[in-house]
Amino acid sequence: MVKRMACKVSGEGDRSAATSYYIINARCAAFSFFGFAMGPLRNTELRSLDANLRFGLSLRLMFFKAFSIFAATVFVFSGTASADPILFRLPAEPLIRIGLATNASQVSITTSDPSLVAFSPDEPSRMLASNRVSISARAYNPPEIEQFRIEFQNLPSQVDANSLADDVRAAVGESAIASIDVEKNTWRVWVGGIKATEEEALELKQRLADKDLDDAVVVVEKKQVVSPDAIALTRQVRDAKKSEVRSLVRTTGSAKLAPGESIDPNLREVIVSGSSEESKFSSLKTVAFGSLNERSTPVRLNGKAYRGKIEVFVNASGRLSVVNVVPLEDYLLGVVPSELSLPQLEAQKAQAVAARTYAIANIGGYGTKGFDMVPTVYSQVYKGVSIETAMGTRAVRETRGMVATYKGEPIMAYFTSTCGGRTEDGVNIFGKDEPYLKGVECSLEGRRHFDPFTIRTSRTPAKLRDGSHLELTRLMSRLAANGAYLSAAEMTDDWFDSAPNATEMANWLGQIASKLGKPLPSVSNTTARPLEAAAVLAKLFYEPRANDTLLSNSDVLYQLSFDDAADVPAAMRPDLAALLRDGYFRLRPDLTLKPNMPFTRAEFLSLIGQIYAKKKWLPDLQKATAKPAADGKISIGSGRSARSLTVRPDVFLFRQFGETLYPVREVALVGGEDIAFQTDATGAVAYLEVQPTSSPTAAENMSPFTNWNKTVSASALQSRLSRYVRGIGTLYDVNVKKVGYSRRPIEIEIVGSNGIKTLSGGKIRSALRLPEQLFVMNKRYNGNTVASYTFTGRGWGHGVGMCQYGAYGMAKMGVKYDEIIKHYYTGVDLTKAY
Repeated sequence: MVKRMACKVSGEGDRSAATSYYIINARCAAFSFFGFAMGPLRNTELRSLDANLRFGLSLRLMFFKAFSIFAATVFVFSGTASADPILFRLPAEPLIRIGLATNASQVSITTSDPSLVAFSPDEPSRMLASNRVSISARAYNPPEIEQFRIEFQNLPSQVDANSLADDVRAAVGESAIASIDVEKNTWRVWVGGIKATEEEALELKQRLADKDLDDAVVVVEKKQVVSPDAIALTRQVRDAKKSEVRSLVRTTGSAKLAPGESIDPNLREVIVSGSSEESKFSSLKTVAFGSLNERSTPVRLNGKAYRGKIEVFVNASGRLSVVNVVPLEDYLLGVVPSELSLPQLEAQKAQAVAARTYAIANIGGYGTKGFDMVPTVYSQVYKGVSIETAMGTRAVRETRGMVATYKGEPIMAYFTSTCGGRTEDGVNIFGKDEPYLKGVECSLEGRRHFDPFTIRTSRTPAKLRDGSHLELTRLMSRLAANGAYLSAAEMTDDWFDSAPNATEMANWLGQIASKLGKPLPSVSNTTARPLEAAAVLAKLFYEPRANDTLLSNSDVLYQLSFDDAADVPAAMRPDLAALLRDGYFRLRPDLTLKPNMPFTRAEFLSLIGQIYAKKKWLPDLQKATAKPAADGKISIGSGRSARSLTVRPDVFLFRQFGETLYPVREVALVGGEDIAFQTDATGAVAYLEVQPTSSPTAAENMSPFTNWNKTVSASALQSRLSRYVRGIGTLYDVNVKKVGYSRRPIEIEIVGSNGIKTLSGGKIRSALRLPEQLFVMNKRYNGNTVASYTFTGRGWGHGVGMCQYGAYGMAKMGVKYDEIIKHYYTGVDLTKAY
């Protein structure tokens, strides 16, 4: 939800004081199928556009100049200047180009329609008769064709050749040219012209034979035919300067090579491969793919659905760039729920207006790469059709064409997740003083809309493909909450599938030893091998020689009746038999032990879990029904039994979906949820499982802002700051030198052995690696030297523009979207641009 800063072409247009109504020049949306949509530009911008703007944008501008002759109208009235607002207009809804990928070697494009439709510049649309194609790129090799001609060969002299040539001309009326064959030092006669087919050549040979000239031979030659597209693309690449587009987007001049001109040897073509003949082709042009009915059946890229078309072209690295070319309103359907999914229609309408305005202002933002924006926080988060919601769609539809403007121009509509109570002047963060980006009080500060219902963990939840690892994630979390060592910041399939290390096994087996009152075992990385693990466990559970003494050979054979039991050495057989008998060991799923293959971490943890379950060592979870959470604490019970539980910042957090518990980063406790939990020695919740309530949930369950603390050692802080400020030397101190309207530090003083340095603007947050720039700083000293810095702050994001959680709170108060926009963006107008 956090908006990053992006580029904007700027320049101030001239306006007459007597102008009362001004329809701003605009780029036409319908200029090209592949998205060379026109967006707002001022006359001065047309004169000062960076020559390095992406290739193809120049075409959009050329069309704009032509269009502006009749589309831009200025109504000038005599008399005093009018106070009416300057209106911004576009001739049509623009197309937006979203760069979905820039380093793809192969992509799959599908539709549930019967057929995909392909489009390329200056070509009719192509029905592919296939609903699935694979796209790749390969080096361009001009196709070869066979040409045929008739010759008489091996003539001994020029006189003989000339004489034969005369006879040929007289006999069949064809041209006949005598020439020397330098390699053979003989003469030959070339009869007629080049023939396109062998049949034509054989026909001429027969005519000669009919005239008793029967020594003619058919000569076959192969020739490369350079396509006009290859010539045009070579010229496009040559003239494109910094453009990274390496597929043809326009035709250029003659289809023949000029003298001294050659084909670029690095050309690559787009290869399309599908199940039908129509869907197998290659092209040096950009190729876009759509469904027969794009509105009802979106096209899919690698299984993910997008509205509009998916365009593929080769880029400067020789890989594929993939661009979603989509009408702006359809693009917003995948942006609004991604950026602001809170369940208030007016808040989502405000988000739609801000996102629409931002998109128009950033057309051409990634011009050299062939698109306008990316689908991440570096532009706006965009997730295609899968994220669309009924409320988000309604918000977009009901605000169609509405943009925020300042003096007739679309604003740079930054927005931030949580402002922490106040937004900041844009100039203090981004360095550019836009009059509409002024810090304001967030009207929701201190109100019920900010009541925190959400419990969060600093831990990164496991992301798994293997469903069998889900329960192991829960087991490892419970073990870790009881003192077991967890080596991974994020549990993954790869982590579970790799062997445990000596540190982990020493901790896990050491805890078993402590519970059994045994000495800590000696552990190495090879302890992950089944027989070595069994040897350690046998020493913990049994006295020396006990199993060898008490188990007969038949007892051992009875227990060791698995497939590769013969691989178990005689000395280990009694102990392994006892462990299997007592439930303290396990085989692999295929009924083998594979003694020399180390257990994976998943297998080793399953073994530890089996032992804990057998011994009933894991403490029972406490169970309760939750009351609404407040201030990050869980409330349970009622009346005299009511109590509040502190939650550890690194709590292990699980939420039930269907019948399965999944690890999550956060969970809302709105009241009525059945919870199971375990506390640590201080009484803080270290492990929490939540079963969602079936009752309706209140809208105010979302936490409006995040309070955070970050402690950084002096040496670590010096390392961070040195990336942004050179020549610090040894860091002595950091001080806040200047704060902005919102009390955010906007200039800090860095005191080092090489003197005093300063850092200002949004770089402060980036350098310190903090969630927000709204913070206070506490220093811990070791003598007279600062040992560590603790940053206590509020909010999440850059703090400029519309506060998304603030918009949500205002919407809950009944405030309409237009008022929300005008609250956060000072002095703006709302204009229906199309």
